[in-house]
Formats: sequence, structure tokens, C-alpha cells
Amino acid sequence: MTVGVSSYTDEIVGKMVDLNTRKERFSLAHIYAVATSAGYLVDEVRVDRDSVDGVLKGDFGRRPRIDFQAKATARDLVRSDHIAFPLPIKNYDELRADTLTPRLLVAVLLPDDQSQWLDQSSDATCMRYCGYWLSLANLPSVPNTTTRTVQIPLAQVFDRRQLTELMAKAEAGAAL
Repeated sequence: MTVGVSSYTDEIVGKMVDLNTRKERFSLAHIYAVATSAGYLVDEVRVDRDSVDGVLKGDFGRRPRIDFQAKATARDLVRSDHIAFPLPIKNYDELRADTLTPRLLVAVLLPDDQSQWLDQSSDATCMRYCGYWLSLANLPSVPNTTTRTVQIPLAQVFDRRQLTELMAKAEAGAAL
């Protein structure tokens, strides 16, 4: 019996990984790509119990580290100079905690249309759109019980240059 492409496609669509998991994995792939191109290592945390999805690490000097929480979102949260990101209060509180290792929220913007997330050719692989970072250190506690909308400046692009600056600050023990 021969199975046609359309019947195979229909069959696997119901078995695909759910959208939230794909967004999470894509945001991690973006972070890996930026960190690797900048010369840093990424370790994923097996169990996210403290709002830490992974650790950015340098294998030089004092071995700087930055813990991060990865999120993915659509462009409808973009304002004139920031992303208005609704963060679960659990993540808000844990990312602003006083810790030895600095922590970041990294939010990756994605197109609404999943077929636009990645474009490949023999010349390039393009991931759309971009990641942005925010340190919640020293932010105040809030009475909210579900979410807290944080403002992630559009100037804080999670790219090689800014990651290198963040790791230099982490190595020096400076605030991010």
C-alpha cells in the first residue's frame, strides 16, 4: 500500500510537538546560536525549578556565568522603545532574587506565522526575529499574584556584542 504525501502530512500534524514547546525550543536555539557565535557555552538546566532554563558560561578568566530564563513571544507586544512582556509572577520574583550568579530574561520575538520562523537556503539560515534581554535585579516586589508586565528595552538586543559586554560585567562581579 502506498501512502500519499498529503495523507502522511495530515497524519503527522496531529502528532507534532505543541506550539508552546516549539516556541520554547526555538528561543533556546536562538540563545545557543548567539552564544556559540560569540564564543560562549550554554548549559541547559534539566529541571526549571528556579526560573532558570540555562547557564551562559565563559571558559576563560574567572569563568563568568549568567543564568537565563528563555521566553518567546509575538511582535504584538512591541511598543515604540520596548517590549511590554507579561511575565508570570513566579518568574518575576525568582529572576529579581539576590543571587550569586546574575540572571537575565531573554525574550525572543517570533513571527505569528510559524513558517516564517526559519528561512534556509544553501547560502544562509535566517532565524526571525530577534532576542532581547532584561536584568530584573533590584526590581521591587509587587502585590500582583499572576503576572507582572516588564519593559524590555529594544536597545537591549541579545546579540554577540551585548552578550560579550554582559559576560565581562559578570566576570567583574558588576551588576547587569
